[in-house]
Amino acid sequence: MGVKLLLASAFIAIGLLLVIAIILLTVRPGAPGGEAKTETTHRLEIGSVKSCELTVVVDNNPDKGLETAWGVSILARTSSGTILFDTGPDPGVLERNMRRLGVDPSEIDFVVISHGHHDHVGGLSYIARVRPGITVYVPAGMRAPIGSGLKTVRIEDTTKLAEGVAVIGQLRGPPAEQALAINVEGRGLVILVGCSHPGVVRIAEKAAKDLGVKPYLVLGGFHMAGASPERCRSVVEGLLDLGIEKISPIHCSGDTIRSVLAQEYPENYLECQVGCRVEFGSP
Repeated sequence: MGVKLLLASAFIAIGLLLVIAIILLTVRPGAPGGEAKTETTHRLEIGSVKSCELTVVVDNNPDKGLETAWGVSILARTSSGTILFDTGPDPGVLERNMRRLGVDPSEIDFVVISHGHHDHVGGLSYIARVRPGITVYVPAGMRAPIGSGLKTVRIEDTTKLAEGVAVIGQLRGPPAEQALAINVEGRGLVILVGCSHPGVVRIAEKAAKDLGVKPYLVLGGFHMAGASPERCRSVVEGLLDLGIEKISPIHCSGDTIRSVLAQEYPENYLECQVGCRVEFGSP
């Protein structure tokens, strides 16, 4: 009996050790509540475009002969199609600036809205009038109405829209905000941002991670009006660490970061304002 008891005890001990080993192998140390967690990265292949031309249609930084308004709208012409990114706050300003810049609204293939604040969606009524039924891609978490006459598609995750063109899935600011990324052959990602409420570095990081492509340019609102020079330098360095070569803050970015870039990072600063046109192609 003594031998049998010892053997039974040994088998029980071995069984317990096996259970403990399985738990240690399947549960990630430090996971809240001991939950097993798996971290995976799924990169979205979007291809590339051979060329890209950006035109700032609405911005509050002035340029002679064009109207200014507190908001942003950027037209992106690519070899895959023409995209309007945000629409500014006022349909009249959008219409008049488009006319003065020689932009034909009938060429717009679709619209991408960064987030639901009025200074980014206010011009949609003009688009609905001249391009009824056009598709407008908005963040899934956006609650603001966009009006009638438009086809709304809500985006949760990073999504390919056309060859070389993708929406970078929403991040929480608040509000929920997404960005537009265009992969220019031989350059990298051209990233358009609305206000960067979640942080412009976070948005650029997500774009690079989700698409597996080095970012080249970030253009748009950085939401840094009133930020200190130290904070501005930290953001610039964060973008440069991602491999970004050109930085172009407009709209709500504030004068300080523009001044810091102009004085301390002139080779990386791309100065823009309403009416600014920038062309990219293979180097």
